[in-house]
Amino acid sequence: MPNNKDYYKILGVDKNASQDEIKSAYRRLAKQYHPDLHPNDEECARKFKEVNEAYEVLGDSNKRANYDEYGSANPQDFFGGAGGGFNGGFGGFGGFDDIFDIFSSFGGGGRTRRTSAQMNVPGEDVVVNVTLSFKEAVFGCEKVFKVNILDKCEACHGTGAKGGSEFTTCPDCHGTGEVTVTQSTLFGRMTSTAPCKTCNATGKIIKTRCEACGGKGSVKGVKEIKVNIPAGINDGQVITMRGRGNASKRQGPNGDFIINVSVTPHPLLVRDGINLTLDLPIPFTTAYLGGKVDIPLADGKYTLEIPALTQPNTVFKLKGKGVKALQRETYGDLLVTIRVEMPSTITKRDKELMESLASATGNYKKVKNYQDKMSKL
Repeated sequence: MPNNKDYYKILGVDKNASQDEIKSAYRRLAKQYHPDLHPNDEECARKFKEVNEAYEVLGDSNKRANYDEYGSANPQDFFGGAGGGFNGGFGGFGGFDDIFDIFSSFGGGGRTRRTSAQMNVPGEDVVVNVTLSFKEAVFGCEKVFKVNILDKCEACHGTGAKGGSEFTTCPDCHGTGEVTVTQSTLFGRMTSTAPCKTCNATGKIIKTRCEACGGKGSVKGVKEIKVNIPAGINDGQVITMRGRGNASKRQGPNGDFIINVSVTPHPLLVRDGINLTLDLPIPFTTAYLGGKVDIPLADGKYTLEIPALTQPNTVFKLKGKGVKALQRETYGDLLVTIRVEMPSTITKRDKELMESLASATGNYKKVKNYQDKMSKL
């Protein structure tokens, strides 16, 4: 019967592809979809099986020729039965080195293996978002979160068994939570370990279920979590509280409680790390004569004295008026940049006064330096 699967499309190669190109495509896809990299992912398992099936045909020149002509390679004519042996070598592989290369990145050579860490799968994380005011972020604060959380059942100590003791050792995995699986693959018979389905990888069979949790080992409810937001937290940062998330369904550690932080911008101050910056517009008369200007701090106001003859873009540094560094007793600075503003209109009286001022002053060093250079052109 013709095969309705397009093996060339599965491997992502052209029908005129060389055996080396087919081999290279297979090696890449086998790594990409290997079950050890995607545990419990049925879609990846399906694709891995499909890729192997395609290579079993296209990797062998005889089968490929039959497939190209008849739409079927008749795999039963080329492979053994349950043993999965090969009658025609390794179908295009250069030897055992090729086989082991594919699995070298999995740390197990040709024999893949899962570990007992399957039994210690942590619970799911609980993720919340919080928006802080600028002041709360700079100085820190306390926040209380009410969240639905899966917590370990105290009545059975998370075992799911009545009193925490009404269970027996799983007969299939003998309490390890894992079973050994032997499969026939393109590479021969391979042995790996997998979570025991009989006991859900716990190693225990419940005799009498806990009434409080129905044998689940965990109960769901609303919980208040108090969090001390540290001074100096910034927009986009994340706070992780280890072990404060959902309880594990396999008696592993709890997940984490994760807080995504957003900070409302200040209307005037801009944060740059632990420093604060401020563009301060002042009238040109204040820059010329000097004066006092109120400026914002993270927690109030400050009066800045502007000296006479302050030049545009002058930066004043206020030490320690910035933000506290996270987890350190270090404070940033407030950097104030002077932006001199000219009036947008001028009256006749203003013009007369300015003309009088212009004739009375003339000590402009930069202007004089520019005029001297222009005169020599």
